[in-house]
Amino acid sequence: MHRNLAIAIEERQRIAAEPEATSAPAEVTDRGLRGTDYAGISPLAMPAEALVRSIDSLSNVFWISIAGTVVTIFLASLANLGSHAHGMLPFGEYSIPLSVLPIACLCFAMFMFWLTASRLKMLEGALGDDDLTAGMARDIFRLDPPVLDVFDAGNLRRFAPLSGFAMLLWNWSLFFGSSMGLIFSATVVRGAAASVDEFPAFLLYLGFTLAIMSYGVVGVVAPLRRILERLHGDRFKIGLARAVVACTVFVGGILMTNPDLYRVMLRDTWRLVGPSPANALDGETLMLAGGQLIVLGGIEALRPGQTCVDAQGTAYPCGDEATRFLQSLVQDSPVICFVTYPNIGVCSLHEEGAARPSTVGDLFTRTGLSPRMVSAGLALAEGDGTELLGELQDEAQRKRVGAWRGSFEPPRRWAARQRDN
Repeated sequence: MHRNLAIAIEERQRIAAEPEATSAPAEVTDRGLRGTDYAGISPLAMPAEALVRSIDSLSNVFWISIAGTVVTIFLASLANLGSHAHGMLPFGEYSIPLSVLPIACLCFAMFMFWLTASRLKMLEGALGDDDLTAGMARDIFRLDPPVLDVFDAGNLRRFAPLSGFAMLLWNWSLFFGSSMGLIFSATVVRGAAASVDEFPAFLLYLGFTLAIMSYGVVGVVAPLRRILERLHGDRFKIGLARAVVACTVFVGGILMTNPDLYRVMLRDTWRLVGPSPANALDGETLMLAGGQLIVLGGIEALRPGQTCVDAQGTAYPCGDEATRFLQSLVQDSPVICFVTYPNIGVCSLHEEGAARPSTVGDLFTRTGLSPRMVSAGLALAEGDGTELLGELQDEAQRKRVGAWRGSFEPPRRWAARQRDN
């Protein structure tokens, strides 16, 4: 009987224990957002990893900004060397409108400043963790510095030309200097379109450039100053010496991509070139014997490959006719030109023994190359040339010479349509 009672008690205890076992909540393991079990990991490991990742991302941003500066210098130099009447940059078999390049540069600068500012804020957030002391953070920076060590204590000196921040500042100064050179080539002087007043467009680009530079100063310097102060306990200042060198590098970037611009700054806007043999590349562009490219100012000639329709309704290559006519003018006589920045010229044939001209007006007469192209009906007066050559263009239209003997599309509109197609 005692044995049966003992069995019954054990059975009751087992039954009573079963609900407690089933009702006890199972242990839940937090796998984290990445599916990783963080149990047993030190609280210091996560802010340290966030700091290392922030440093690595900043290194990538700095590399991209340096590469962007190199590409901008290349494009600005290429645009200056290849500047011609059509406002296009030849790039292999393609032609890129010069006006697109400054927009691309400014968009790149805006994006990079935004990206740098966001990465600095991420880094500042990682440093704000209470488990991460300033000494530990300095050790992490010492072991794994970014490609430009802008967080080293040496950056706090008023002028340290080889410090990380100084190199970053020189890089951005060179970038914006090259961008301004590119803007100048694309707006103020754009081949024969230099006779058109593009100064408002230049001022618009300049305003956007200054706005982006101001955004960069506020967005990058402010968090950088707070980070350096947290790491080293001292306030960071750019300093007058750094600012002066940055301005010097900025101007150097402009002059490097536009080597003849100093003449414009010195008001030496016109220089005499020639007499020299020349060949026509198209109806408004000459290549002198020394390799200098000169675009005839004040006109817009029919483009190579452009077709017109004569009085009988037959299409003919009027653009090639313009090139051949200009070549026939220069093939037997040397050319002398007054040239302004960078390659816009007022040119005329120079007879042997003739006196050298003393002013631009001496060449901008009916015997000049630009007036002859308009008189032949193979070029339209453009910009300032409209006032000086408008009478010759009206005369060519009345006589129905050149393209005026039938119908034709204005060269610039024809070129734009070709690009769209």
